[in-house]
Amino acid sequence: METLLRDVRYALAMMRRNKGFAAAALATLALGIGATAAVFSVVYGVLLRPLPYPDAARLVRLSEEHPGAISPLPQPMLSNLTYHAWSASPRTIDGLAAYRSQEQVVSLPGGSVRLMASAVTPSLFGLLGESAAIGRMFRADEDKPGNDGLALLSDRAWRQYFSGDPAVVGRGYVIDGKPYIIVGVMRSGFYFPDRTTQLWTPTSVLDPLPDAVEGGRGRVTVVNALARLKPGVTPEQAEAEGTAAARTMVQPMAANLLFGVGGPPVVHARAVVSEMTSRVRPALLVLAAGVLCVLLIACANVANLFLSRGVARQREVTVRAAIGASRGRLVRQLMTESLVFSIVGGGLGLLLSSALVRLAPLLASRSFPRLDDIVVDGPTIAFTAVAALVTTLIAGLAPALRSARVDLVESLRGGDGATADGFRGRASAHLRDGLLIAEAAFAVLLLVAATLLARSFVRLTHVDPGYSADHVLIAEVMLPRRASPDGDASASNVVSAIVERARSTPGVIAAGAGNMVPLDKSTMLSAFPSPWTPAGAERKPARSVTYIVTTGYAESLGLRVKKGRLFTDADLATGIDSWIVNEEFARQYLPADPIGYQWETSGATPSDNRTNVVVGIVANVLKNGNDSAPQAETYHPFPVPRNQTQLSGRFQVAVRTAGDPSALAPVLRDIVRTAAPDAAVETVALTKRLAESVDEPRFAMTVLVTFAALALALASVGLYGVLSYSVSQRRRELGVRAALGASRRDLIALVLRGGLAVTAIGLTLGIVAAAVLTRLMQAALFGVTPLDPVSFIAAPLMLLPVAFAACWLPAARAASVDPADALRNE
Repeated sequence: METLLRDVRYALAMMRRNKGFAAAALATLALGIGATAAVFSVVYGVLLRPLPYPDAARLVRLSEEHPGAISPLPQPMLSNLTYHAWSASPRTIDGLAAYRSQEQVVSLPGGSVRLMASAVTPSLFGLLGESAAIGRMFRADEDKPGNDGLALLSDRAWRQYFSGDPAVVGRGYVIDGKPYIIVGVMRSGFYFPDRTTQLWTPTSVLDPLPDAVEGGRGRVTVVNALARLKPGVTPEQAEAEGTAAARTMVQPMAANLLFGVGGPPVVHARAVVSEMTSRVRPALLVLAAGVLCVLLIACANVANLFLSRGVARQREVTVRAAIGASRGRLVRQLMTESLVFSIVGGGLGLLLSSALVRLAPLLASRSFPRLDDIVVDGPTIAFTAVAALVTTLIAGLAPALRSARVDLVESLRGGDGATADGFRGRASAHLRDGLLIAEAAFAVLLLVAATLLARSFVRLTHVDPGYSADHVLIAEVMLPRRASPDGDASASNVVSAIVERARSTPGVIAAGAGNMVPLDKSTMLSAFPSPWTPAGAERKPARSVTYIVTTGYAESLGLRVKKGRLFTDADLATGIDSWIVNEEFARQYLPADPIGYQWETSGATPSDNRTNVVVGIVANVLKNGNDSAPQAETYHPFPVPRNQTQLSGRFQVAVRTAGDPSALAPVLRDIVRTAAPDAAVETVALTKRLAESVDEPRFAMTVLVTFAALALALASVGLYGVLSYSVSQRRRELGVRAALGASRRDLIALVLRGGLAVTAIGLTLGIVAAAVLTRLMQAALFGVTPLDPVSFIAAPLMLLPVAFAACWLPAARAASVDPADALRNE
C-alpha cells in the first residue's frame, strides 16, 4: 500500500509538472467519458431501468393484429372480443386488465381544470401490486353502470389541486359533467400508464353482443391491455394462448374497421418497457453506438498522448531501470499514473454528464417516454467509473509496456533509440499510425451516420402534410358531458357561437371548428358500403377517417383543393349530404371523375335514407405526422344530419391569423369561456405542434451530429499532435534533406503525404464499416436509404479538409527547418 501511495504522489507531481500534457489528456478523457456517461443515463433510464412496480419484468402489454391488414389505430391495441375470450380461463397469465386514457374536465371551486385521466378495470391495480396511500382502491364490482362514479387521485394531483387535504377522500366532485366521489389517493411516486396521468376512474371492457359472436355487426371496441405472466411462462407461450383465444371469436365487420381486412388475428405479448419505448429504441441504439465511437477516438488520442509523453520521459525511465527498477516495477508506475488519470478524468466526465443530462428535457420532446427516469444515479456513476478505468488503462497499456523495453546503453548515451524497442522505434510509429487510422475510421463512420440522420430529418420536415401550419392557432375545447336531453344541441350552439365570434375578431382571416385537426390525439373512424364499385367487381366496405367540420375549417387550415370546391352555408340547406373527400379516398372508392357523383345510403328506416354527393377533393392530410401513411378521409359539414355524430364534448377551433397567432391566444380563450364558462380550453400554434411532432428525430439528429463534430475535432487534434511530434523527431532528417536541395514545397509535401495517407486509409476503412453498419439504422431513417450516396460522399468531403488543415501546420513547421541549426543541434 505504501508503494502504491508513493506512486500516486509521484503521478500527481508529474501532472503538476507537465500541465499542458495533463490538461490535454484530461480534457480528452472528460469529453469522451462525459458524453458516454450521459448517453448511458438516457439509454438506461429509458430502455433498461425497471418500472416501479413489484416484479415488473413479468408485466406485458397485449395487442393483436390481422396479418396483411393496414390498421388505422395509432398504437397496438386489443379487441374486447379477444379480451373476454382469453380472460374466461387463462393458463399462462395471472389475469388481464384494460385501460383507456383521455383528458377530462374536473370542476373545482376555482374553475375547471383539464386532467389526463385513465379509465381502468378494477383489476389493474391488483395486477400492478399497488394499494392506495389514503382511502381505498376500486372493488371488483365497481365497473358496472351505477357503481362507477368513483375516482382515484395521483399524489401530485392531490397536492396541486386539493392542497394535500386528506379529507378530500369521500367528497364528491363533478368530472365531465358527472358526479364522482374520490375514494383514494395513490402513493407518491406511483404512475400509470405514464407520469402525465393524474386521475383514474373505473370502467368495464364491453362484452361483445351475441351477433358479434355470430359474425354480425356486433359491438367491437379496442383497449390498452395488460397482463402479468405466471412464473416461468414466456411471452411466446402467452402469445400462443392469446392467439388461440382470439381465433375462437368470429370477427364482425367492425373488427375490420379497426384492424383492417387481413388474416386471422395474432396476439402479441411484449414487455411493458419494450412496448413503451419501441418508438425511440432505434434512435437511442444509434446514439449509443455513436458515443462508443467517440469514446474509442478519445481513447486513441490519449494513447497517442501517452506515447508522445513517453519519448520525453525515456531518459527518466532508463535511469530508473539502470538503478535497479524491474520491468514490472516500471509498468506498475506508469499504470498507476494511468489510474490517477482515470480517477480525475472520470470525475470531470461525471460532472460533464450531469450537465448534459440536465439538458436532455430541453432537447427531447414532451412525449419522449420515461424522460423523468433519466437521472445520474448509482448505475451511471458505476458505469462512469468502469468506463474511465477501462479507457485510461487501455490507453496507457501500450506505452507502459513499451517503456520497459528501452535500450539502456543507447538511451543513456543520448542516441535516438531507433531500435525495435522504446518509444521511437518503427513499431511505435506503426502503433501511432494505427491509432490515427482508427480515429479517422470512427470519425468517418460517425459522419456518415450523422449525415444520414440529418438528411432523414430534412426529408421529414419537407413532406407536404396537406395543410399550411403557418399563422394558424388551434384551441382545444372540452365541455363537460351534458346529462340533459338537449346536450348535443347545447354543444352545437356553443360551437357556432365560438366560430362566429372568432371570425369577427380583428386580425382573423378565417375560422372554423371540427372534431379533429392535424396532429390531434383523437381519431374518428367510419365504415360503410363503398360508394362506387368497378363494373364486375364485388362491392367492398369502405373505411375512412371522418371529419365533422364547420364552414371555414378548410380555409383556416389551408387544405389543398384538388378538384371541386369547399363547403358553403348552402350545403346545409339542401336535402343532399355534401361530401369532401381526400385523394386517397377518391382513389380507393370513387370513379375517375367523382365531382358531382351521387349515391344512396340506407338508414334504419326509409326516412333515414340519404342521398350523398361529392363536392370536392382535397389533398391527403397526414394527420398523425409527416411520417404517417395517407389514409382515406371524408369531410362532412356541421351540423350533420340527425342520427349522425355531432360536435359535442370535445372539439377543435382553428383560426388563421394575419400576424402572430400566439398574440390572439388570450382573445380566443376569452371567446371560448364567454360561450361556455365551464369549458376547459388550451391554445397552441399549429407550427409549434408540428415542430413537436418531429422532436424525437430532431433530438437524435442533434446529438449524433454533435458527436460527429466532436469526433472530427478529436481526430484532427490527434492527427495534428502526432504529425507535430513526428516533425520534431525528424528534425535532423529534414535538415539533411534541405541541405541536399529539398525545396520548401518538397518538405511540405513529405509531411502532408504521411498525414493524408494515414487519413485516407482510415477514411476507406470507415466507409466500408459504414456500408455494413448503417443498415442497422433503417428503423431510424425516413426517406433515405442506409446506403444513401450523398451521405457517403459528404462524409469524406467533411473529413479531408479538416485533416488537411491538421497536417498543414506541422508541414509548414517542417519546411522552416534551418539545415545548419538542425545538424548542429543533433
